[in-house]
Amino acid sequence: MSKLSSYFNEIVSFVIMLLMLVALISGQANAPAYKLAVLNAAHDDAAKISHIRLEDD
Repeated sequence: MSKLSSYFNEIVSFVIMLLMLVALISGQANAPAYKLAVLNAAHDDAAKISHIRLEDD
């Protein structure tokens, strides 16, 4: 029973490590898209604010 639980723990640890690796790779692959979305959102907010200021004047 001890050998079986040891193998089971190794398999679970290996699966978790693989999932963490996939998450890291996915995060790195999506980083440029996230940065672009943040810049786009910031630009849109700035454009809205300047448009509101022009309407108030």
